[in-house]
Amino acid sequence: MIRFVLLISKYIISGLIRLFNVDITHSGKLPDKGSVLIISNHFTRFETFIVPYILFAKYNHAGRSLGHDSIFVGLLGKYMELAGSVSVKNKIKNRIILDDLVSGDSDWIIYPEGNMIKNKLITLDNKDNLNINTKSGTHKMYTGSAVLALKAEILRSKMNNVDKDIHVQIVPLSITYNHIRPGENRLLQWIDKYLNLRGTHFFEELEIEINLLRKSNMHLHFAKPISVGKYVSKFLKENKDSLDDEELVNDFIDKQRKVLINDVMKKVYENVKINFDHIFILSLVTMPTIKVCPSYLKSLIYKNARSLEYMKNLNIHSELKDDLFPLLLESNFVPFISALRLAQMQQILYKDSEGDYLFDRILLEKEYDFDKVRVKNTLQVILNEIKLQKEISDIAYMNARFSQKDLELDNFNYLKDKEFKIFEKEYHTYHNALPIKNNPASPKIFYNSKYTKGLVFSHGYMASPQEAMGLAEYLFARGINVYLPRLRGHGTDPIALKSVSSKDWEYDFKRAVTAMSQVCQKVFIGGFSTGGLLALLHAAEHKVDGIIVINSALRLNNLRVSYVVPTLHVFNEMISKLNEKGIVEWVENESENPEISYSKHPLNSIAQMEKLMTKSDSELKKIKDPILVIQGDKDPIVNPKSAQFIYNGVKSKMKKQLLLPRDNHSIILGEGEEEIFASIYHFIKDFKSPILKSSAIF
Repeated sequence: MIRFVLLISKYIISGLIRLFNVDITHSGKLPDKGSVLIISNHFTRFETFIVPYILFAKYNHAGRSLGHDSIFVGLLGKYMELAGSVSVKNKIKNRIILDDLVSGDSDWIIYPEGNMIKNKLITLDNKDNLNINTKSGTHKMYTGSAVLALKAEILRSKMNNVDKDIHVQIVPLSITYNHIRPGENRLLQWIDKYLNLRGTHFFEELEIEINLLRKSNMHLHFAKPISVGKYVSKFLKENKDSLDDEELVNDFIDKQRKVLINDVMKKVYENVKINFDHIFILSLVTMPTIKVCPSYLKSLIYKNARSLEYMKNLNIHSELKDDLFPLLLESNFVPFISALRLAQMQQILYKDSEGDYLFDRILLEKEYDFDKVRVKNTLQVILNEIKLQKEISDIAYMNARFSQKDLELDNFNYLKDKEFKIFEKEYHTYHNALPIKNNPASPKIFYNSKYTKGLVFSHGYMASPQEAMGLAEYLFARGINVYLPRLRGHGTDPIALKSVSSKDWEYDFKRAVTAMSQVCQKVFIGGFSTGGLLALLHAAEHKVDGIIVINSALRLNNLRVSYVVPTLHVFNEMISKLNEKGIVEWVENESENPEISYSKHPLNSIAQMEKLMTKSDSELKKIKDPILVIQGDKDPIVNPKSAQFIYNGVKSKMKKQLLLPRDNHSIILGEGEEEIFASIYHFIKDFKSPILKSSAIF
C-alpha cells in the first residue's frame, strides 16, 4: 500500500514541481539492500513531502517519516498515514520504526534536530558535542534515531534468519537551499488579503517557503552510508552470551547514542552544498573594516571561492565550481548583485557619501525572534550554516588579512597560471608530453608592477600567441604590460579545433582581460584578425580604455571561406544526421607563417569563426570606447571594407582608422611592422586627438 500511494504521489508532486518550476536537485547514492535510516537536517515544512518523493522517484526507495501531530487531521492526515508517515505522538512509533529497521521493509527518515531549525544555529560545546539553538533555548541533539539504529543492529545480530554481513545503514542527508530570499509574492498577497495572517508564524513560514519553492534551488545530498555495525561490533564480540541482559544492552546504547548521533549529524552539516551566498557573507564578516569597497569585497570573495579547490570532500554548488572570475570584471554579476541587494534590504549594508558601503555588524548579530529570523535576517541564517565549516571559516579569516593590492596580484597570478595549465593539458592530450618551457604557442605575459597600463591582445584564427610577440616586446620595452592569451584549440594540434566553440574563445579572452584588470589601472584590448573580433565583442559588453583591431574580418575576400565553406559545413551537418561521413572534413591552408599557424583546419571550426563575424557585426553599435582600426589595403583574406564597416559601426566619439599599403594578411609580422607598433603605442600612451577621418594615416 505504501509504495502504491508513493507512486501516485510521485506523479502528483512531479506535476506540481513542473507547474511551479521548482528546482530540486540531488546527489549521492543509497545502499542497494539492507535497512536504511536517513538522518537529515530540517529547515522547511515541505521537506516532509519532498524527501520521500526524491527517495521513491529517483532511488526507488520507500521512505517513511515522523510528522507533527497537527498534520494528521482530515484528508491530509489520511494521506500521510497511507504514505507510511507516523505521528510523533503515536505511542508505538518506536516499535514501528524498529520493526522496519530490523526487517529492512522500509527506509525511515528522521530529523534529530526535532523541529525546523529556522536560524540554522548549531554550535559545539567544549566536549565537541553538537547543540541546537531554538526559541526554547539550547539543547543537545536528539538521540532517539541513534537509539533505534543501535537497538536494530543488536536485534539483527541475535536473529538467525538475517544476513549477518548486511548491517543497519545510516545515510546522512544534507538539505541545502541556494538563494534564500524573503519577499512578497502573488500567492502571499492573496493569503494576506483573504486570510489576514500577517504577523503570524505561519505567514512568516509562507513568505520564506513559497519563495524557496519558486525561486531557490533545493539540493539533497545523500552522503556515504555509515554502518551501525562498527559502533556495536566490539560490544557484540565481548558480550555475545549476554545480549539478553536488557540492562547491559541499554547501558551500552545509552553511552553510544551520543557518539553515533554526533558523528552522523557532523556529516550532515559538513555536506551542505556551499554556494555563493555562503562565501559572500563569510567574506563580509571577515573583512577587517566596517567600510566595504565593492571591488575589495569581490577580490576577497574570489580568493575565498578559489580556496575551496584545495579542500577535499566538499559539496560545492556549480556556481562556485565554474571559474568565478567574471565576478571581478562584471558590474552586474548576478549572484553578487543579488546578495548585495539582500544585505541592503535588511540594512546590514548601506551606502555612504563616497559610494562605498558601511557594514552594520551589530545588526547582523542582532538576535531576532526564532520564527522571524529567516525573514528579518536571512544572511545571519546563511552565515550560521557556513560557520560550522571550520576549515572554510579559518581560511576566510586568513585571506582577510591580505590588502586589496595583494589580493589583486594573487588573482592575476592565479588566472595566468590557470591558462598555462589549460594549455599544458591540451598539449599533453595530443602529444602525450608536456610542452617545453617558453613554447612558442603558450600564452605570453609581459608584466612589470611599475607599469600602470596594460594591453590584452589576441592572435588570429589558426595562429598562436607567438604571432604578436614582436608587438608585445615593443610595447613592454616602452612601459606597457602585455598579455597575449592563447585561444583554445590553437598551438597544439589542428584536431583540437574540432572540440572548441566561439564561446570558448570569448571566455579565454575575457579571462585574460580580467587578469590584466587586476594589476593595471588602464586596460586596452585588441587583436589581430579573429582576435580583433573578440576584442570588439568584449568591448560591446564591458567598458575598456581603448580597442585596437587589426585586419579583422567582417567581410572576407576569399570566396571559398566566405561562401563555399559555410555551405559545405551545413551540408556536412545534414549528412552527419544520416550517419554518413561528410564530404569535406578538413580545409588545407597555405599559411603566410607556417611556423606559427596550422597548415589545415577542420571545417566545423571555420563555422565558429563565422559566428564571431556575424555576432561582431550586430554588436558594433554597443561600442563607445576609443578605438583604433588598422587595415592593409590589399589584404588577400580580409576585405579592406571591413575596416570601414567597423569604423562606421561603432559609436565611439574617439576613433581612428589607419589604412596601410600592404598586400599580405599578417601585417604585424615582418616588413613594416614597426609602423604599426608605433601607432598602437601612441594610441595607448596618449590618445587625446580629435576624431579623424576614416582615411587618416598617422
